[in-house]
Amino acid sequence: MCGFVGFSDLTGGQDAARATADRMLAAVAHRGPDGSNWCHHRGVTFAHCALTFVDPDRGRQPFVSASGATALVLNGEIYNHEELRRELRAAGVRLRTAGDTEVLVELYERHGMKVLERVRGMYAFVLHDARTATTVLARDPMGKKPLYYTRVPGGIAFASELTALLRHPDAPRTPDVRALAGYLTLQAFCAPGSAVTDVYKVRPGSYLEHSGGRLREVEFWRPRLATAARTPGGRTPGAREAAARFEELFRAAVARRVMSTERRLGVLLSGGLDSSAVAAVAQQLSPQRPVLTFSAGFEQPDFDESAHARSVARHLGTEHHVVRIGGRELADVVESEYARADEPLADPSLLPTRIVCRTARQHVRGVLTGDGADELLLGYRYFQAERAIELLLRLMPAPRLEALVRTLVRRLPARSGNLPAAAALGLLARGLRAAPEHRFYLSTAPFGPAELPGLLRPDAHAALAGHDPFAEVSRLLDDQPGLTGVQRSQLAVVAHFLRDVILTKTDRGGMRSALELRSPFLDLDLVEYGNALPTSLKLRRFTGKYLLRRVAADWLPTDIVRRTKLGFRAPLAALLRNELRPLLLDTLSASALDRGGLFDTRAVRLLTDDHLSGRRDTSRKLWALLTYQLWYQALPTHTPSPACLDLTEEPHRAP
Repeated sequence: MCGFVGFSDLTGGQDAARATADRMLAAVAHRGPDGSNWCHHRGVTFAHCALTFVDPDRGRQPFVSASGATALVLNGEIYNHEELRRELRAAGVRLRTAGDTEVLVELYERHGMKVLERVRGMYAFVLHDARTATTVLARDPMGKKPLYYTRVPGGIAFASELTALLRHPDAPRTPDVRALAGYLTLQAFCAPGSAVTDVYKVRPGSYLEHSGGRLREVEFWRPRLATAARTPGGRTPGAREAAARFEELFRAAVARRVMSTERRLGVLLSGGLDSSAVAAVAQQLSPQRPVLTFSAGFEQPDFDESAHARSVARHLGTEHHVVRIGGRELADVVESEYARADEPLADPSLLPTRIVCRTARQHVRGVLTGDGADELLLGYRYFQAERAIELLLRLMPAPRLEALVRTLVRRLPARSGNLPAAAALGLLARGLRAAPEHRFYLSTAPFGPAELPGLLRPDAHAALAGHDPFAEVSRLLDDQPGLTGVQRSQLAVVAHFLRDVILTKTDRGGMRSALELRSPFLDLDLVEYGNALPTSLKLRRFTGKYLLRRVAADWLPTDIVRRTKLGFRAPLAALLRNELRPLLLDTLSASALDRGGLFDTRAVRLLTDDHLSGRRDTSRKLWALLTYQLWYQALPTHTPSPACLDLTEEPHRAP
């Protein structure tokens, strides 16, 4: 794990290149406290800061191949590097380190970008191949690690975080209004766009080749769903056979992440099924000593799962730590970090994630998480609601169903914590006449597309002509005909919510404290098997994660296996009315908004007054605006002065 930056630098001026690399790398220094390094490789400057798990003495980056032709910086972990190392040695390659970076660069020199078909892990990397004068930027299939880039005079610049890229003297710094519109609906700036005009993210499962002033994008993997999984004999597996195979792949996924390092790992244990299953297998792999587990204990009962987490920890015999979280602790994260945080993210669960990760880092360098299970195995209540809508629309027209749901929702008790299935159905029904792949987002959006004309100033809204926040979803669905509504909804959730919201949250929440988060459910072999399963083996009637519940019944208490998902959230409404009230009023004041010129001050004031007075809960809207404005106010308009970061070591080269 690490942070890296770099840029084309054809002039080769060492002092100027190093000063620029110095400034950029300082912005991601929190990602790598174990040392930093830089090199100039035949027209491209690289800089890197390390969080080491394997061979810290010899595996320094930037790493230059034995031939000297290829330089590479890697953020992430290649979990099967030992298997690939054996293949290289069998082919007569003499390796100098025990790390995964050397394996990746030497495999590239022999197989080119086909290497991506072989590696298993989470990664973003950039390499420069002097043989072809080509720079390659690549991201893993799920997009677990970030990678930003922009064109600069003479080539491109790239970085692990947007903040670092904006320290390049030629980087653009103009907010992208069209991308902002997507953020207000989707809660994140979704790849390939970013918060800044002409700055982009590499798409998950893709790589870019820059050569001769041209950029070429190649997609090497995308999520695909089938209606059935086939055995070698061509049969659709039954539930018992599918569960056995799922368990085999899941155990292997956990083992890859635990066994790829000698360093002790922990588990972020919420008390829900997903993280509990991960903790169970991790503890089985470590019978000699207890696994360290960490959970959040909220002061507000509607958000607190710590009792369930303690129950699981006792059952498994882990060494458990509960991090107590109240409004003051959450507000401190916002006040101390959000103005200098990376690209805006409107998911408030980043706040408790940061706090738990900060505590976990005092004990371990890496933790396992349960992320990805809900998307892979249809665990969200929205998928249950989508299934209900699918069935009900066969019996009655959409207008009648809308009226029925509105009547039902009015009779439901208001709750701030868990989201009952009927309430989820009500949320989805707000977008009932929309395509299934849009309903999840229209039901949970801080601002729907129809609300933007009243929120944005006329000139800002005029820039949105023809803008489609769901363009990336459409791209993924275009060549997958015949999917059901539930499957279309699943792909849409993977396209943005998993990749751009959940995985951004986990990367940022952990790496601000130099803590690596590993997600076994997003192991590529497990993902591809899950995607090939029929929906009935993931969502059995209205029970999500059917296979996981079946497999985990032998590992966990029955109440954990059967319990309803609560979800890891933050008490946002109360936080904005209390601890964050002064910051909210200051940041969203008319004078502050006037300086940006994007938002209608009267519309924002109405949202603020309604929430603070208790007339209605507008916390999701206000949070999206507050997060964006804190970032915007700190957006650099000039090149910062050089940072004091020592980059004195030479790159690791062949003898």
